[in-house]
Amino acid sequence: MKALLNNSNTMSWIAYAPVSNFADGFYGAGMANWFSLVYLICTVPVGIVAMWAGQKFGLRTAILIAAWTNGIGGLIRFGSSFLGDGLRFPVAIFGQAIASVAYPFIMFLPTKVAGTWFPDKQRAIATTIGVMSNPLGVLFANLISPALVRSANHILYLNALTFILCTIACLIATVGVTRSEPKKPPTHSASQAQMPFVEGLKKCFKSKAYMVLFLVMGGGIGMFNCLYTIMQQLLCPKGYDNVFSGICCSLMIVGGVFGATGAGIFVGRTKMYEETMKVAMALAVIAGVVFTQLALHPHLQVWIAITCFMFGVLGLATYPVGLELSAECTFPVSETTSTGLIVLSGQVQGFIFVVLMSLLGKPLTQDAHLQKCTAEDTKDVVPKDMTLAVLVFSGVAVLLVLILIITFKPKYRRLNMEKNAGNKQAAGAKGKDDQGGVELSTISRSAPKTV
Repeated sequence: MKALLNNSNTMSWIAYAPVSNFADGFYGAGMANWFSLVYLICTVPVGIVAMWAGQKFGLRTAILIAAWTNGIGGLIRFGSSFLGDGLRFPVAIFGQAIASVAYPFIMFLPTKVAGTWFPDKQRAIATTIGVMSNPLGVLFANLISPALVRSANHILYLNALTFILCTIACLIATVGVTRSEPKKPPTHSASQAQMPFVEGLKKCFKSKAYMVLFLVMGGGIGMFNCLYTIMQQLLCPKGYDNVFSGICCSLMIVGGVFGATGAGIFVGRTKMYEETMKVAMALAVIAGVVFTQLALHPHLQVWIAITCFMFGVLGLATYPVGLELSAECTFPVSETTSTGLIVLSGQVQGFIFVVLMSLLGKPLTQDAHLQKCTAEDTKDVVPKDMTLAVLVFSGVAVLLVLILIITFKPKYRRLNMEKNAGNKQAAGAKGKDDQGGVELSTISRSAPKTV
């Protein structure tokens, strides 16, 4: 259920990005990016409320809020398809803003669900499953949108599809979610009272290790969100069409499924969170820099596809691991707070990256004959040379990973508490056994002898 809700909401967010030239033709020149940016903008103010509400009212309330705002947003966006040019974009972006309210309620939940419902050995893989339903929505958008939309008028079909998926997810969530937590906590930490919301915020911002994650993981999430949004605009100036752009995003996600699943299983067994995070992110930055440099040159489809896949494998491997680390660094802060702040950081940095890339793009002069950014009904679209934008993007990525490697020294507070509780329980059980043995021997010695 949660996966369908997450998928449909993410599809609504990213659906226009792989066909941004046609979306510009349908809604107006330069408008396609705003369907992504409004998610990034709305998540910040709504996210504060979502963190508080998730802790105050529980998982069920958070999921129902997400389901209904997602469904209503899809309905409004679909209705905009039948309006005239003057109203079409304002109504559609209003619907997109309503749908964006659902995003923080959904994205703050994976670590909370894992911590509330699963034992410690299953938490990492449970978080992985929760967070990967988000990029899978990106995968479906990048496969479906280019195949479905072949002209500006076909945006209507895309709006109809996302509306149907959002409605189904809303109905299933309303009927299927009946409680926020299990009757019996699966771990000792799940049974502990968590900090009040404001105190939890203060503890997060006082933790040096958590603030490193806040910056670096937020930057990583922001860069992924940026690439989802501008992939078509990055590749089309060098002759790569919408279908290939969609394939590249899809390869990132498919690779990410393998990487995140493998990382989740590995850290669940070994608890090597810090080592996995640092190695995976360092290798992801190398793959990402290579990919963006290759994107500046034509006729390199195979190499671009390979580096996209590797970037996904390594980059998304850090996502569930980093969220679990955020819960470890800040325990007993609610997981909705520790995860929520990082997601908010990712949204803010994603907005900055998208705007920065757009501003640094220059009018295309070299190899202009190769570009596939424009079509008959998208003549107002201006292809851009993204060389400078890519250099800045790569430099920021390298800086973030250096900060992580040098300064990140986490303490596993939740795991240590559970380990200590387990040791005390074992010692108590041993004491009872020893006491029982003493009593038995005393009884044996004091009992009268019988013939």
